[in-house]
Amino acid sequence: MYEFTRLYGRLQEKADNPAARPVIYVAIGDSVTQGCMEDGVVEHEQVYHQLLRLRVAKRYPSSIFNVINSGVSGDSVSRSRGRWQRDVLCYNPDLVTIKFGLNDAHGGVKGIEAYIGAIRDLVRLVKEETEADILLITPSMMMKRENGLISPGHEHHIPTFKALYEAGHLLRYVEALRAFASASGLPLLDVYAMWEKMEADGVDIHTRLSNGINHPDRLFHEQFAEALEEALFAGATRSDS
Repeated sequence: MYEFTRLYGRLQEKADNPAARPVIYVAIGDSVTQGCMEDGVVEHEQVYHQLLRLRVAKRYPSSIFNVINSGVSGDSVSRSRGRWQRDVLCYNPDLVTIKFGLNDAHGGVKGIEAYIGAIRDLVRLVKEETEADILLITPSMMMKRENGLISPGHEHHIPTFKALYEAGHLLRYVEALRAFASASGLPLLDVYAMWEKMEADGVDIHTRLSNGINHPDRLFHEQFAEALEEALFAGATRSDS
């Protein structure tokens, strides 16, 4: 069991001393982290990190847990390099979650090394320049076939995403991240496994994609936030009251 001691300590410090610096959580990632839902819709409240904020408020009602949404639609971890200082490090965070893979997977097998290399570099910088706890998060599933939730403006993406699924690239990226986390001793929230379980239970995963392609619906963000809370606080021993 991994204990997020920096997070626990800062939450308690802020609860005990209102004048202490607020607790800062930076969520960096792609469109899912940004809050993209249906075509053209960005959700500002029913997105996993904001839902986590509400859960933390119940655990620590006298503390302040600020969330920085550093998700950018269409981004990959490699393309995000230029904004790491601006969007992560400058906040001196207490917790950083890293969730990339949906766009990275379009790089195919040849892109896996660059994907893991960029994840490694981001983790190293966060460790070197902050005291933040780090949690890696696997991507969620994407579409496997044409479905009725895809907007007319996105239908031209269907062949690309079908080919991506048929080639098995997304799962390869998930497996690479799982292996990296294990080898590095880093905690990992395996969101992809949640989708695997849904599918094994007979759920058509396309009904859980708000845009029919790659954006989880609001209900999944709630389930995601619950799993995130469990992962972060499984080792916690104190809470504010």
